[in-house]
Amino acid sequence: MSQAVPLESLQTFQEKVFARHVLFDLPFPVAPSFLLIALISWVLYSKVSDAWVMAWAGSSMAAVLARIVFDRLMRKRVNAGHGHAMTLRVGAALALPLGLVSGLFAWLYFDVNEPTTMAILSTYMTVIIVGSVAPTSVYLPTFYALVLGAYGPYFLKLLQDGRAGHWVVLGLNLMFLMVTFRYAHAANRMHRDAVRLRHEKQQLIDDLSERRAAAEHASSIKSLFLAGVSHDLKQPIRAMSLYLGALQHTQAPERAAALERVLPKMEKTLSELHGQVTRLLELSRLESGALQLHMERVELSTLFADLRALFEGQARAKGLQLHFASVARRRHAAVWADKKMLESVLQNLISNAIKYTASGTVYVGTRQRDGGSEGRQLCLEVRDSGRGIALEQQANLFDAYRSFDDRLAHEGHGLGLALAKAQASYLGAAIVLKSAPGQGAVFTLCGLGLPSGEAPLGS
Repeated sequence: MSQAVPLESLQTFQEKVFARHVLFDLPFPVAPSFLLIALISWVLYSKVSDAWVMAWAGSSMAAVLARIVFDRLMRKRVNAGHGHAMTLRVGAALALPLGLVSGLFAWLYFDVNEPTTMAILSTYMTVIIVGSVAPTSVYLPTFYALVLGAYGPYFLKLLQDGRAGHWVVLGLNLMFLMVTFRYAHAANRMHRDAVRLRHEKQQLIDDLSERRAAAEHASSIKSLFLAGVSHDLKQPIRAMSLYLGALQHTQAPERAAALERVLPKMEKTLSELHGQVTRLLELSRLESGALQLHMERVELSTLFADLRALFEGQARAKGLQLHFASVARRRHAAVWADKKMLESVLQNLISNAIKYTASGTVYVGTRQRDGGSEGRQLCLEVRDSGRGIALEQQANLFDAYRSFDDRLAHEGHGLGLALAKAQASYLGAAIVLKSAPGQGAVFTLCGLGLPSGEAPLGS
């Protein structure tokens, strides 16, 4: 099952939504901007010198063209999935020169001796600020850059004139600005609330999708698991039935000899059945989190001696050499773990190595590996000289009831490795596999803690 993609933060989600809203839902008014520049230039023609008119028109066209070029460039980046924050921030920066050229018109057109001119300016500034609320309140820095840039020169002119009537006009404009700022903040809050709801909705959709995928994966694994269980449990039960049937149909004089032949087989079958049921129950308890760990100092020399006694006969029966590393004189000869669980992990790994090694050696020892910030780690490894495992088969090797070699399905379906992986995780460790066809396999258990007071390797 693939890992879930982390959900993006609300801030990132807002930046994406606002950037697309600015670029695609509220495109910059190109034609009206150039038409307004031409109209204002005509109005200024009769009020100021030609040089001032040309300077104002040139700066206005440069500000408009800069915004047009920026919008076109950012649309490509946003469509490619990046540049959202830049769109908002640079867009706000470009709003300042647009506001300043509007304010420069008010500076140039200002004439205290003509009431009509003052009325036109008041109307012009009102239109600018009211018209800015809807498209720029999505991102408040853009709103402030445009409005304050436009109103700054106009306010300076009113202050320079110093007439009582203009002080009144200035006060009224400031009041109007404050009211408009409140509306802009209210509009911005509405935009953010709407985006927050969209984000929460998207989180719910993503969460439901992940849960559905997890449920489907669990259902698939469950089906595979039950299929393996039924196969592995039916085999010994069927064998027991055949043995009992053979005994029932054996004549009394020959029954003693038959019992001598069949009883060892029945004991082996019952042992296999008991081990299978035990592993199933153990795996179930691990997955449910019902196990309690009993952490203690585990001497590796004692652990290896117990494992040698358990598997030496099995290895000898297959003609294999079973070697255990001598750890008595090593600096770290003990680990901090649940002894029974650690022993079970190694039992599964050693049993698996012996099962799939036709000839050669099975080696159990220790190895030091780099563990990142924790320094070098003491790892346990089980190495065999078997046929090895192909890379494409290694991904499913630790899944319950997925045999990596269907030709040997009668020998088990990998439940031991699935149990070993679950137990290792319970101990806070992990099993790493290194193998290739014809080169054997190395299972390394890393992440086990050291007894209290013992420094990490390399420290």
